[in-house]
Parts: sequence; structure tokens; C-alpha cells
Amino acid sequence: MIKTPTVLILGAGASMPYYFPSGEELFYAIYNNLKNGPNKRALLISLGFPEDLTWGFINSLFASGKSSVDEFLEHRPEFLDVGKAAIALELIKYENEDHLFGEEIQNQNWYKYLFGALNTSFEEFGENKISIITYNYDRSLEHFLITALQKSYGKTEIECAAELQKIPIIHLHGKLGRLPWQGSNSRKYDPDIKPEMVEVAYKSIKIIYEGIHDDIDFKHAHEILQKAKYIYFLGFGYNKTNLGRLNINSWSGPAIFGSSKGLTTLQRKGISAFFGERNFNICDVGYDVINFLKNIVVFR
Repeated sequence: MIKTPTVLILGAGASMPYYFPSGEELFYAIYNNLKNGPNKRALLISLGFPEDLTWGFINSLFASGKSSVDEFLEHRPEFLDVGKAAIALELIKYENEDHLFGEEIQNQNWYKYLFGALNTSFEEFGENKISIITYNYDRSLEHFLITALQKSYGKTEIECAAELQKIPIIHLHGKLGRLPWQGSNSRKYDPDIKPEMVEVAYKSIKIIYEGIHDDIDFKHAHEILQKAKYIYFLGFGYNKTNLGRLNINSWSGPAIFGSSKGLTTLQRKGISAFFGERNFNICDVGYDVINFLKNIVVFR
């Protein structure tokens, strides 16, 4: 059980062990699959997006010089809805339970490792002092936890939802729709791509392009981060805009640790400089998420 206020901040690398793409991989997948996929373009058109708007989005995305679709959409609000629908259309297909529980994922399955750290009686599970802040759209962590709770303790989905909802999991950029246990207007964790499911998913995605001052999720995240004693960045790219939106100037002295897979020495130095004199420790070994947790993180 985790008794000390701890926050995990997730970037795309945290979902990649479960077959979800990185931001740049998603960028090119959307471009290529829409450009060369008449059926996918037809699905967007069936959702009410004109063909010329869809092609305008495709062509502008390609030549934008951006590394991610959400970064592109921040400056092109006329493509906001068709872009969100394209994101949902591409990501839904990865919602596969075999990617969460199958044997081939087990040596990378940090969700399972985290679930072990949360271990306690069922009645006390929701008292774990951990919060999750994620920039990812996928709902794989929530689905893993609700499923693992049911199978571990033999409880109903309603009973498990009541406990799990005590642990904040905040999607700063929205998510691919609510899961059924999270409320109405939801969709199952399912890779089946149907127009009505794509619509549910894309309408729950947020693109931040007008600031965060009135955003309830960012406010909640800021409150949690101000009270944290330990903050861990997992699979994070350390985009300075995203870091700035976390309001790090208000953090009151937590110990901060960050994974660094794929980062150069110079990039790590730049990230450390951004945090200034705060107690920030970026890992100088390129651990993936599971090995970062095993070698760096001590859940208290």
C-alpha cells in the first residue's frame, strides 16, 4: 500500500508497452492511413466532416512541421473536430485486453507492477495515496485496474468502481470516452471501430489551444501536485509547454524523478536546467518504464 502522497505523470512512452503509438508514430499513422484509406475517410465523412475539410486536414498536417497531431491542432482550430475524430479512429484499434494481460507483455507490464504496489485489503484499496496525471488519450490503465480488482478480490464492477474512483486518474487532454463503469455516454474497452463509437471517443478528447486557466482537470492536477511528496515522470517527452502547464513553480518541495529513455545527455541537462533548483532527478540510465520503477522508484 502507498501511504505517502505520490503522483505519476504519464507521457506517451508509458502507454507504448501496451502497443499504443508514440506521438510521432500517431502523427504519421493518421496521415498515411487517411491519405491511403478511403474507408477511413468515408467514416469521417459519415460523421459529418466534409471531404474537402478532411483532405485539408490531411494535407496541412503533413506539411505542418509538427511532431504530434495535438500540437498541430492547437494552432489550427478549424481542423479541431476532424482531427480529434482522426485521433480516435486510429487509437481505438489498440484497445485489446491481450495487450494488457497476455504473456508476451509481462516483462514490460508496469501496470501489473503498480497494482502490486497498491496491494492491501479491498476495503482499503481506495486509500492508496497515489494519483495519476496523464497526457495520453488511452484508457488502458483504468481498464487494467478495474479488471484486476474484480478478478483479484471477486467483487462486482460496481464495488470495484467505488474503490477505484477514490484514486484520481486525470487525463489532461481528455480520453477515448468514459468506460461503462465511469458513467453515461460511455464505450467499452474494445477495438471495434464503429462510427458511433468513434463519435463517443472523439467528443471526449481535448485539445488545449486557449490556455488552461478555466480547465477543471488542470486545476485538479495542480492541487494534487502541490500536495505531493514524490512525483515521477514516466515515459514523458518533457515538452516545455506541457511542463509549464503543470505549474511547477507552485510545487512545495517534492522529490521529483524522471525517466529518460531515448534522451541524449544534452537533452537531459536541458530538462534539469528547466527545473532549476528544485529537487529534480532525471535518470541517467535509459530505463524503460518498468525498469525505471524497479530501479528508481520506492513506493512508500
